[in-house]
Amino acid sequence: MKRLLLLIACIFFLQAITAQDIPVIKANSSKADIRVGDEFFAKGGWTLDPAKKPDVFSIGSKWHYDSKKVSFITDIDSISFNVAPGKKYDFIILLDGKTPCYTQIATLADPVFFNKKILIPILFAFGFILLALYFNRNKIDTIKFLQLGYVVTIAFWLMTFISGFIHGHYDHLKNVISELGGIGTASEMFTSSALLLISLLSIFFSVGFYRASKMKGLSVIPAILSFVMPITMAWAGIFTLGNEFHGLLGPLPFLIILASLLSYLLWPNNKALPGLKKLSLLGFFIMMLILLRFIKPFGYEYEGLIQRFFYLGWSTWTIGIATYLPKYLKRN
Repeated sequence: MKRLLLLIACIFFLQAITAQDIPVIKANSSKADIRVGDEFFAKGGWTLDPAKKPDVFSIGSKWHYDSKKVSFITDIDSISFNVAPGKKYDFIILLDGKTPCYTQIATLADPVFFNKKILIPILFAFGFILLALYFNRNKIDTIKFLQLGYVVTIAFWLMTFISGFIHGHYDHLKNVISELGGIGTASEMFTSSALLLISLLSIFFSVGFYRASKMKGLSVIPAILSFVMPITMAWAGIFTLGNEFHGLLGPLPFLIILASLLSYLLWPNNKALPGLKKLSLLGFFIMMLILLRFIKPFGYEYEGLIQRFFYLGWSTWTIGIATYLPKYLKRN
């Protein structure tokens, strides 16, 4: 009787596995290509990972397409799906004929601000504020705008820690800041809203920075480059992590590193600016610690820490401008 029951259980188990009908493709290499539509999304950039069950490839949110053909191409095999919004597609890549790598293609929901009823009023408000700023540019209190540098940096760090708390299970040393605004996370709404507000305040700071530089005959190149920060923050707030446009402006923050160095190199050596020039150089070296990402274990296990070096250097430079440039403006 026991043997009969065991046989029946095995039959039901095998039927359950068969019923799942998960497609299987083969691979001899751990690297695979991914094609989305007619273009390669990752040419040899997908690494098979049997430890993840499943290893998820996320395609952008549903707002800009009805369906897309997504293909996984190994060195000896391939599989394609017509991916529809809101659907998931499971399959197995059998590595070296023996190691199953469970893989899933999933479509993500829209970022929170992709709702037209939310996005259009926000863009309208941004445009209205910027137009008002332009037409009242002669009435701008430059020093007050410069002092917004304090507000911007404090607000950014407060957002980071509060969002980490809301997110839950977040490690500031290992997780990047973009994960705080990731699609579907508990902290998405707070992080995205905070980034847009900080971006707006940062624009005002950069305007004050530019005006102060012109008024005192300083090179305006660092001030112009400082506008990169509000642009990237607004972009991250709208195109949150998980959206395929999120990383499009990835290299831009390196212009902030250049701006802090140019502040030191291009501004004159007079008695009013040594403190600011020193902080600019200090900010540059702190931001350059981002290069540690190419050294183990930093870039592999502590990506969050590496990223925070960049923001710490940016904060140092910004606070230096907010502190010393108003004093320089007051000098005859």
